[in-house]
Amino acid sequence: MMKKTIYIVAFMIGALVFSCTPDKYEIFDFESNISKIDSIELAPESHILYADGVSQLNIRVHAFETVQLWRKDKINLPDGSEGTKDSLYTYIYRVQNSRLTNDIEFYKDDGTRLPENAKITTTTVEDFKVYAKIGDVQSEMLEIDVREPFPEKEKKVIPVIVHYIKSEAEGGDAMPSIDTKYLQGRMDALNEAFNQRTYPASNGANANVEFKLALYAPDGTRLEEDGINRVTTSLDGYASRPVLIENTWDSKKYMNVYVCGYSPSTPAPSVKLAGVDPILGLSFTDIEADEELDLSSPEKIGPIFGAYYFGTYLYLISYSFHWETHFAKYLGLLSPRVEDYCDDTYSYLSSGVEGWALSRDGRVYYPTNLLGRGTVAVLSGEQVERIHWVLENCPTHWAWKSDFAFTGVE
Repeated sequence: MMKKTIYIVAFMIGALVFSCTPDKYEIFDFESNISKIDSIELAPESHILYADGVSQLNIRVHAFETVQLWRKDKINLPDGSEGTKDSLYTYIYRVQNSRLTNDIEFYKDDGTRLPENAKITTTTVEDFKVYAKIGDVQSEMLEIDVREPFPEKEKKVIPVIVHYIKSEAEGGDAMPSIDTKYLQGRMDALNEAFNQRTYPASNGANANVEFKLALYAPDGTRLEEDGINRVTTSLDGYASRPVLIENTWDSKKYMNVYVCGYSPSTPAPSVKLAGVDPILGLSFTDIEADEELDLSSPEKIGPIFGAYYFGTYLYLISYSFHWETHFAKYLGLLSPRVEDYCDDTYSYLSSGVEGWALSRDGRVYYPTNLLGRGTVAVLSGEQVERIHWVLENCPTHWAWKSDFAFTGVE
């Protein structure tokens, strides 16, 4: 029982400890009162709901119980000997959600009963409040900010070429096994995440962006493997950087992705059209639309995946190495741990058990941000707006304007 108590308190609010006299308090038996709930807190994925008829509110419940236990504490007596005193300890712990599924009821402030987890959609732009009940215990009202959805975006198909640069240097990093089937799986997952098909998050939106493997090389010949340019080199690590430069294809026709022994961070957009106001959070160099792009710095061209991380436990557990994360950064999105300049996402201070997080303004929520550590990954409405700004105003990201990679014809 002691181990269980410590575990619960560790990730909950904590314990208030004080001494008192026995006649002032009822003493609870921890085991027999395990389901005695006295407070409820609502934890939504977002307090924002887009009225597009697709985005779906989803609210989870954190239910708490206060338990008081008497214990004998050792004390030092005035004569120097050891004695004991009775102390009453108060613990506040959270009841596991799996035990509450059939006991939670959700309501709108007008008394309308809502389905499990308040999962509703709407096309009416009108704020409302929600609360939950478990028996006679009721949560505070949670206000839902219902917003007009952004206009649907014109579809943009982005041709992707993966430069697989294998080092044969002695002691070089072992390269992962990558083929068209694997890459197509990654493209499918990306398209699910970017187009609101993984999950109908309440603040989610459809980017209407499709990542598609290139079929033709710059000389117009058909690729032997869809989406792959295989290169062998005797260089390894940073020394292989010139090989990346030599194998960077025209970024107005291809989105360049690299898999090699060299692994800097994913580049954010850094070149924009002159005369266009920049978006916040990024630094740009201005160029005219017809200027030649500088392809001498792969670190500014596209995502670079270090071979070391592929297929390792680190790659599986760390969101930093997910394709969705790299592609989102490439398209101008920023981490939720800092200011991301999107009003419909949350910057979070810390993450907790069962996927919940604490926002900078003290809200408990379940993140769905593509750049966060949530159990699902989707884009918000304002993130979609940011992505399309980059695609339309950054010439380094104009591959979607050309179908050369799919036809081999100018």
